[in-house]
Amino acid sequence: MSLTHPQTHSFVSVAIPIGVKVLFSILCGGLIGLEREIKNKPAGIKTNILICLGSALYTIISVYIAQGFSDTGFYGDPARIAAQIVPGIGFIGAGAIMQSKATIHGLTTAATIWVVAAIGMCIGAGYTVAGLVFTLTVLFTLLAINKLEAKFIGRTGLHVLEIVFEDDKGEVRANINQAISNNEISLDDFDISRTEQYFVLRVQYTNNQSEHKDLIKDLWTIKGIREVKQI
Repeated sequence: MSLTHPQTHSFVSVAIPIGVKVLFSILCGGLIGLEREIKNKPAGIKTNILICLGSALYTIISVYIAQGFSDTGFYGDPARIAAQIVPGIGFIGAGAIMQSKATIHGLTTAATIWVVAAIGMCIGAGYTVAGLVFTLTVLFTLLAINKLEAKFIGRTGLHVLEIVFEDDKGEVRANINQAISNNEISLDDFDISRTEQYFVLRVQYTNNQSEHKDLIKDLWTIKGIREVKQI
């Protein structure tokens, strides 16, 4: 004969599965958030944990609401509440996307937010192992693919440099122009101004990371340059 109160038994049978899902949501969201945090992206550990956890909880409550009313003869669709996560998470993802002149930043972060919500829904529906597998898949995509791109493709992006230099005779400007030419960089835009002591040259171009780094190295070898700052 069991001494456990029926209500206590019912609470434990519900609380333990929910607790496991919550822990998995925190783990999966935290792992992906850590990668974003290390790269200094807007959506870090806390944001991704909350997105994954919230998606899981909405999915859990969707299932329990449908189950609860089925005993009274009313049958609901457990996917109806959870389905609202998909358009809802789009607003958060849109907030992570920023446009700066000719380039757009934050698309990867927005896509990460979207997939973290999907992982949370997966865990909330009871597929915790699948959620963990997808988390590892996302981490592989964010970490390994990035290295493969840099090695075999050469990551291309928009770069803006601000170069501060002294140039009484015009020699430094000629050397800067030569360095740009040597690294096969075609400028999209440039602007030069002068302060009391220095010239300030701002250049904008689209090249891969290797050529970009080589240019910065060459610029620092030019006598008269005081600062090279990436904007």
